[in-house]
Amino acid sequence: MPTPNAIASFAEEPHHEVPELPPPSQRFVRPNFTLGLSPTPTHAAVSRVRTTAADLDATISEVRALLRAHGYTGCRWYLGPSSRPAETAQLLMERGFVPAIEPPFEPTYAVMTLTRPPPARAPSPGVEARLVASYDEYASALRAGLQASEMSDEDISNWMKSAPAIWEHESGVAQQTHIAFVDGQVAGFGFAAPGRVAVLLAGSGVLPEFRGRGAYRALVASRWFAAVAMGKPGLAIQAGAMSRPILTKCGFEEICRLDVLADPTLG
Repeated sequence: MPTPNAIASFAEEPHHEVPELPPPSQRFVRPNFTLGLSPTPTHAAVSRVRTTAADLDATISEVRALLRAHGYTGCRWYLGPSSRPAETAQLLMERGFVPAIEPPFEPTYAVMTLTRPPPARAPSPGVEARLVASYDEYASALRAGLQASEMSDEDISNWMKSAPAIWEHESGVAQQTHIAFVDGQVAGFGFAAPGRVAVLLAGSGVLPEFRGRGAYRALVASRWFAAVAMGKPGLAIQAGAMSRPILTKCGFEEICRLDVLADPTLG
């Protein structure tokens, strides 16, 4: 049984551990950082920063060189209490980095974990959430989630172009996607990425017209039962402002906060 500390550590810095998506996505794990490239060149993420104040400029340069070499024009740094140096966020802002505010990003995320079953609750009428059963369901769920997160049309297009390769990828991670229906219509998406000790809720959303019906709760419950079936009875998430109250009602506990800073020199 994984310890709460192990799940909390995974929740704060999961990106070097979860399955890597196929190209154009890519992951670079270095002693001083992890850099993840998404299917769209405006979305890259730096996490697990382990450098020093004296070496921070060299770390920034190394990250920027990788981004530019692969044609990426947007990157956010995710900085929690385990980042080193402890004042990394302040040092980056002194170098011109700015809080991430362009949707779907937020300047602060709450790291939250669930290590016991969510409170039992009767399903809302007309609401269903479950694992996707086909590529068509995966693509429909993915599109709904991207639209719910207010991504740009270009970014949505880039993700959808990568959808077939992600579905066929040897990791099988796309098959861990959950889909929500409200009155028979595709209403939302919940991605799940397994780590060693828990499952990361690595993106979810419900379309505005279906909110308030219980679809998000149903997606949480569906992913909890899937995690238990995998022998990983723990969920981890880096939650934005909209989802935090719902997740608290579902039994999640906040572990820490992440500062998210954008690098304005790219582009």
